[in-house]
Amino acid sequence: MPLDSTMWDLVRDRLAPIDVLTVDAPGFGGSPSGAELQERYGRPEPSLEVFVEAIRESLDELEVERVVLGGMSMGGTVAATFAQTYPERVAGLALMDTNIGVDDADHAAIRRESIALCEEGKGYESVKEWSNFLVSPASPESVRQSLDRRFRLFNSASLAWLQRALLDRDSAIGALTAIDGPILLERGADDATCSFALLQQWKELAPRAKIIEIPGAGHFVADEQPEVLAKALADFYRQAA
Repeated sequence: MPLDSTMWDLVRDRLAPIDVLTVDAPGFGGSPSGAELQERYGRPEPSLEVFVEAIRESLDELEVERVVLGGMSMGGTVAATFAQTYPERVAGLALMDTNIGVDDADHAAIRRESIALCEEGKGYESVKEWSNFLVSPASPESVRQSLDRRFRLFNSASLAWLQRALLDRDSAIGALTAIDGPILLERGADDATCSFALLQQWKELAPRAKIIEIPGAGHFVADEQPEVLAKALADFYRQAA
């Protein structure tokens, strides 16, 4: 979230001269819709595997064999699914403010409510509170306003597709043991959706993983603390590359 590659603008500019590729989710930015990608890859239902195949195809077209891969929020789930599917193509994995397991009952119910609103053309209404309760109290109002502006641009049908893909996903916990490179586990210190205890559980599966908490940030660290996050990612890239 917010689902198109502009969410990384403040971080990407600080990562030069690293060659950074950022991704628009299906139906957002310049990407084809989820339905188009389903047809391309012969998938009958929305799924993260569709997203993964689109990333794989893009890397093939760019002749990129191996990447240091990162994802935040939903993007972290996609990144882990990619790493679990194509571990030989992942030199390092950075998972940020995410859940790579499956939804519990409460989160699944919230996701179904979001899908129902999106089906009524109310994609913005399904996410409008995110800019309040998912942002750190320490973040300036300008961060909330920027997020809200982007949420208002969400296409309801595209958001519904992604929520369905997430609702029906398999666990991607296997990514932690599938790759042989370093792993970074990051959370904003004020992110209520991604606990430190959860990251500790993941680290038990992959002891080499490094956990970092970024103070003064909630769920949207790329917007709230871009300079701190960029430094952490640059250091991680140097370790993995």
